[in-house]
Amino acid sequence: MSRSDKSGVLLSKNLLTFIPFVSWEILVHDIAIYYFSATGNSLAVAQSLAASLEAPAPISIPGSLISGDPYSAAAHAKTVGFVFPVQRATIPEMLRGFIEAMPVSAQKYYFAIATYSLFGRNEFWDIDELLRQKGAMLNYAAGVRMMGNVGLAHPSKATINRRQEQMRARISDIALSVSYKQENYFPRANRLLDKAVRRFTESRRRNLVFRIDKHCRHCGICAQVCPAQNIQLPEKGQEVLAPIRSDRCMACLACIHWCPAGAIGTPTHLHTRYHHPTVLPEQLHSMNTKDGS
Repeated sequence: MSRSDKSGVLLSKNLLTFIPFVSWEILVHDIAIYYFSATGNSLAVAQSLAASLEAPAPISIPGSLISGDPYSAAAHAKTVGFVFPVQRATIPEMLRGFIEAMPVSAQKYYFAIATYSLFGRNEFWDIDELLRQKGAMLNYAAGVRMMGNVGLAHPSKATINRRQEQMRARISDIALSVSYKQENYFPRANRLLDKAVRRFTESRRRNLVFRIDKHCRHCGICAQVCPAQNIQLPEKGQEVLAPIRSDRCMACLACIHWCPAGAIGTPTHLHTRYHHPTVLPEQLHSMNTKDGS
């Protein structure tokens, strides 16, 4: 297996008029796009990318795992993509387990799109290693900068709108690259530093404590958006139980960001309150608890 030089020229739909017997429909083969989303950023990116590629609707990884055959779409596609947020300097644990169990083929084209706010580290290399262990490889990878979910200041509406415009332009470029099955190289961070970060953040995930204060309205939105279905709706008279020291918790912080009352938090209080402006909690719940689509 080899990865082509990243200096290749990007084509566009307009350039197809100069290429005999080639059409956009032929270049865009069957595509399966899987996503994991907490704040809605990765869902919005996956939907926008699917629309740009004229591909089928993206598939929720939590939802697909509920179905009898989570890899059916990938088995019939020539191109398989993963859209996800950078979490703890790498890929979400649910995505890792999904790829580890996924049947792969060296004949397929695999791509990964990471949403991030500041930077990533080894998320693409981690996916590439998982695929290479089974004889395939990650052919193309790209990042889309979005609003983040860790910090002290709440993002302004102007900042969110600016990131939205940047996202649309970025996805247009990514769609062209994926359509023509371009390949690229992605940098890798220092292995020792990466291991240290992973060890620290994984320990934090397993020991993360959530607190719910008196402002809780018992609306159940936290349970709706939890991709691990780790929060149960309460019976009348009971309080909503936050995921405390649970291995099922993905530490995605969706419950914090979607809580309309701002009642859920952690002892450190280092988390902004943000979710994607065009995604609804009902959308995440529906896609994460049915068949993924």
